[in-house]
Amino acid sequence: MEVSFSRLQIIFLLLLSLGISNHVLIIPHLLKAAGRDAWISILLAYVGLIVWSLILYWILKSMSTLSFQSWIEGRIGKIGFNVIGGGFALYLLVAGMMIVFDTTKNVNIYFLPRTASAIVILSFIFLAYCAARGGLKTIVYMSTVLLPVVWILGIGVAVMTTNSKDYGMLQPILAEGIGPDLRGIVVVFGGSIDLMVLLLLQHKLKKPLNYSTIFVLLTLLVGLIMGPTIGSLASFGPIQAENFRFPAFEQWRLVMIGRHISHVDFFAAFQLMAGSIVRTALIIYFLAQLIGRGSEKYSQTIMICITVVISIPSLLMISDISMQAFIHRYFYTYSLWFGVAITAILFMITYMPHRREEAQ
Repeated sequence: MEVSFSRLQIIFLLLLSLGISNHVLIIPHLLKAAGRDAWISILLAYVGLIVWSLILYWILKSMSTLSFQSWIEGRIGKIGFNVIGGGFALYLLVAGMMIVFDTTKNVNIYFLPRTASAIVILSFIFLAYCAARGGLKTIVYMSTVLLPVVWILGIGVAVMTTNSKDYGMLQPILAEGIGPDLRGIVVVFGGSIDLMVLLLLQHKLKKPLNYSTIFVLLTLLVGLIMGPTIGSLASFGPIQAENFRFPAFEQWRLVMIGRHISHVDFFAAFQLMAGSIVRTALIIYFLAQLIGRGSEKYSQTIMICITVVISIPSLLMISDISMQAFIHRYFYTYSLWFGVAITAILFMITYMPHRREEAQ
């Protein structure tokens, strides 16, 4: 019997899996692109994302209880699904490589600098693979348990670093013109295209999504970018915040509990690992669903292959500077164009009649 999930469970899943991207992956590139005006870029991108989410909702409404594959094949055939599904698979593959690379790099830099990188990478990817192999039920239940703890810790670091922040550093705005803000909008919008995974999840819900759920989820995800971005700018200033590899993590180093307790940044490690394992497991699961359609044994083989492939950039010890330069120059721009293009194609498909209806 196939398990179905509530809207709240899916919100928990996506807040943890997509939220870690907003915390770890997006913010360094956003600060580099927009500097002091990063928070302005987030507000402007949010307006555009609301419009985009309305189109996404229209597509989800057209799908109703059908799976993504069944909906597309019912309108444009298997070849059409292979093309669109292949685009999704490529996007998820790159996203998987990025989260494995950034997570293991963070652990190596801050916590285990003397431990061989291969050990960190293999340990992390093994945990993610085990979660993915357990299926979507395992990943969802992990999220519902872990997210409340991660959320409390996030609120805690924001409150405990209040005295270290100077919000005057957020001004003046537009000091360098509109150019940095536009570059920042591309990063935020391109990074938020992850929300399209709803297309792969809706048929697993007890009830189809309504727009209020999508709006709340989008708002919370944008808030996960806004909070640490403003916190980094107010704590360190735009120049220093831009130079940090993981700005959100650095805020944990400002935390003091009383007069004698500091160095509590191991809580950040918990946040990082909770979100990264769930995100990586979800990506492996989705890729196996898109590519490994067939017997159970074939699907498991595909899942192992995917796990190996997304680990390759990390295992090859690719330069972190080269990797971040590639992501900054290309990933968010192409991610934005991919999201816009695929949304436009799917929106047009909603107006195509179902082939069975044509036959009648």
